[in-house]
Amino acid sequence: MKKARYLLLLPLVALLVLAACSSNKKVEEPVVLPPTPLELARAAADSAETAFMAEDYLNALKAFTQARDFYVQAAPTAAPTDSVDINIEKMQINMAITYLRMATESTSLGLNDDALNEYDSAANIYKSLVPVSITALDRDKRVAVIYNNMAILAEKSGEFERAIGFYDSYLAYEPGDEKALYTKYTILKNNIKDQVRAFQVLKDYAEASQNYTAYQILAQAYKESGDNNTAAVYYDRAMELGKNAAIYRDVADFYRGIKNYAKSNEILDKLVATGPENASLAQAYRVMADNYDKLKNIAKKIEFYDKSLALEKNANVALILANHYNQQRNWDRVISYATQVLTIDSSESSAYLLRGNAYYQKKMKAQALADLQRIQNDPKYGKSAKDLLVLVNKLK
Repeated sequence: MKKARYLLLLPLVALLVLAACSSNKKVEEPVVLPPTPLELARAAADSAETAFMAEDYLNALKAFTQARDFYVQAAPTAAPTDSVDINIEKMQINMAITYLRMATESTSLGLNDDALNEYDSAANIYKSLVPVSITALDRDKRVAVIYNNMAILAEKSGEFERAIGFYDSYLAYEPGDEKALYTKYTILKNNIKDQVRAFQVLKDYAEASQNYTAYQILAQAYKESGDNNTAAVYYDRAMELGKNAAIYRDVADFYRGIKNYAKSNEILDKLVATGPENASLAQAYRVMADNYDKLKNIAKKIEFYDKSLALEKNANVALILANHYNQQRNWDRVISYATQVLTIDSSESSAYLLRGNAYYQKKMKAQALADLQRIQNDPKYGKSAKDLLVLVNKLK
């Protein structure tokens, strides 16, 4: 019996020993630390990029937002080499770009309200940016482009009051944009049909900004309405503020249009004084010459056509001068200017007629015959050429 009891105890002892041995050999598992905010940010950014490239913009936006938030969490303990501030900015820019892609997609599907909301989200993200790697100027240009797109889209959708609001937001960034100002005016005038407000918009803006372009557009609006007196006031104000070749040209054209040729030339003198390049200067001289023609000042007309031709070859100007000197019976100059015409345009029959006659007057028979025979079958000048040929053939 004792033997039996002894045998029964053996398994128990063995079990305890095994347990003890097992306890002594236990290996502790390593502690797995949770990912840091910086690691989570990088992972989210990678996911966002993948979704964006797959044009899965909703998930891209969600992941870019998560990445930004994780970078914000990481900022207090991040090292300078982690460039957390730059990465936060990058994620915000990526969020804005994603909204812009979504807006483009919505527009293509005719979902204009969705597109406007998505544009607005992009604009707000850019406006909230404190520049790190981009400049404030670059940020503001991006915001301006978005507001301009919103204005155009709202106008196309027939939401004219909203378009006006978006143009206001755009003009806060680009106050000198002539096209936007004028579009805003035309929406108020033609679509909303509020003439008083249309003119007031331009007046208020011009007076507040003292921007010459605003006064220029205001003047143009009054000109188109038929109120040239008020237009002149605003054109003069634009000219006082602008003092550049472009505004001088515009105001000179206005006065020329209302047949105040002397005033037009007075302003063109100011344009000339700005020292424009030869092509612009030659054009200004041509307009001044024509104004003098309207004023019956022939000497000044010829003087300024000559100035223009000295700067830039022009067949029409040379022909005008050839005609003038033909009337003055200055045959050498007729030949000179008619030759300039033909150097530019060898098919100008009137120049052959003028030069052929001048050669005849100078008794240069061979040269006269060559010019006049060339155009004797011309439908317009052929008869005159043949009549002259009869006289030329009598020369010895």
